[in-house]
Order: sequence, then C-alpha cells, then structure tokens
Amino acid sequence: MGETERIAMLEQENAKLKEENRVLLSIVTQMKVTLDRLLDRYIISEKAE
Repeated sequence: MGETERIAMLEQENAKLKEENRVLLSIVTQMKVTLDRLLDRYIISEKAE
C-alpha cells in the first residue's frame, strides 16, 4: 500500500469518525433534554405532594 492510498484511507476513516461523533453528540444532547424534562416533572410532582 502506497503512502497516497494510506492517506486516502485515513482521511476516509477520519470523516467516518467525525460523522459518528456528530451523531453521538446529537444523541447526548437529546438525552440531556429528556433528563431535564424528567427532572422538572419530578420536582413539580414532589412539590405537589
């Protein structure tokens, strides 16, 4: 495998990892929003009791 092919392969892997990172960050952000909502509901229900 030549240096050019190796660089191309590494660039493809880098692009794939960046996309996976973007997807995971989106998932974590959505999980945080969900957790915040659950906590708000829990706190509200605790105050109502």
